[in-house]
Amino acid sequence: MQRGWSSRWRSAQNHRRGPERIVAFRTSRLLALFVATAWMTSAAVAQHLPGNSADLRFDKTERKLDLEDRSLEFHYKAGKHQGSSVGFHISKAGHRKSATFAPQNTSGNLESEVVAYRLARFLGISDIYNPVTYTTLGPVATARFKEMLRKHPESDPDRRQNKSAALAALSAYPTSLPGIYRLRPHGDNFRVAQLGTQEGYLNTSHPLAGFIRANGPVPGDKPMSLAGVKGARGEYPRKPVEKESELARQLSNILLVDQLLGQWDRFVNNLEAFGDEKGRLQFVARDNGGGTVDDWEWYGLYEKWLSRYDRDVTSRLAELHAFLQGKAKTFAGFDDVEAWKKAVGFIRQSSFDTFKRKLDLLIAKRLPALEKQYGERTYFALPPITTVWAERAAADAAASAQAAGNAETATSATAAPLASESPTGQPKSSKKAKPKS
Repeated sequence: MQRGWSSRWRSAQNHRRGPERIVAFRTSRLLALFVATAWMTSAAVAQHLPGNSADLRFDKTERKLDLEDRSLEFHYKAGKHQGSSVGFHISKAGHRKSATFAPQNTSGNLESEVVAYRLARFLGISDIYNPVTYTTLGPVATARFKEMLRKHPESDPDRRQNKSAALAALSAYPTSLPGIYRLRPHGDNFRVAQLGTQEGYLNTSHPLAGFIRANGPVPGDKPMSLAGVKGARGEYPRKPVEKESELARQLSNILLVDQLLGQWDRFVNNLEAFGDEKGRLQFVARDNGGGTVDDWEWYGLYEKWLSRYDRDVTSRLAELHAFLQGKAKTFAGFDDVEAWKKAVGFIRQSSFDTFKRKLDLLIAKRLPALEKQYGERTYFALPPITTVWAERAAADAAASAQAAGNAETATSATAAPLASESPTGQPKSSKKAKPKS
């Protein structure tokens, strides 16, 4: 997670939460719970998770992952520019750093990282999230990580604290350390600074902030750029643009997931964007470890910020709500709530229970009240119906094929990029990207 918020704001937040509240979910207690839990990696859940072609490629890569392989190169995440969490980047010899491993620490909640991405897959919006999954280091990898930690001194207070926590975890679990494996983008992402305030809140004076409120202006097809955001590659158009309506829709979807999962630091350097080879602009929810999943502190703020939604996403959430409430027998191929809870990545029962309560408030109260007050202004204008259902049909076909254990058919069913993906998918160049957390 990136640093960048003022020490005064952080101290105030720590005081409001209580120091024991913050440390409890992020350090040894949660780590012990992770170790005691039978973690479901992508290999175990891939046959159940829907997703676009990029998601399925990630599943395939993760299934083959072996961090015990000594030929893999580990690169310590050193320096404040790498964020306050500790961990290491991963690459094959002579290749770019393609992924990152991070253990549980005071700067990131692994549960919210994984649940955010997997929930986005169920909602059909995973193109704006970095793929991530749970993983566990074996004895070889834990020894290598421990050696890296010992060799790299830390001067930053947050990084020192996280380094100490990682070393303590390695002492407690010397041959099996749980964490996350997060894919790194092939190109450069750029921080969208103008959408956040110095205090870490949404900048409500920005035009996009008005577009995501039902009482605000309705976004149209006018091209929009974001200050400081360039193409993911040097050869891509320098000033990417996208329709106001599409950027507002993406931002709305990110904040909706944030609200359901208790994300409290989205606007502390954790909202990014990039331009593709055609010059189209896209948001990225880069870091989702700030989610205090079983906390309500920021829920009310999101209600002030967000009141215009993507109808396709809220429709899927309504289907999920009916399933979790026992009013529907299935959701996305699942007929058992416990199985879905594990597939989406929930570790703690309290997190899942809070998520269900927040979802119930959204579907049963929030949306009906907004519809009564604002009518159709509660939602963005629908894209062409053929686009929506072509994407949904492809995603559902992939999920069905995977559930049947036919990975080859699933890959074929989603070989063409879905409409919700970036138009070009991930850039293919092997040029090294700027380091990110």
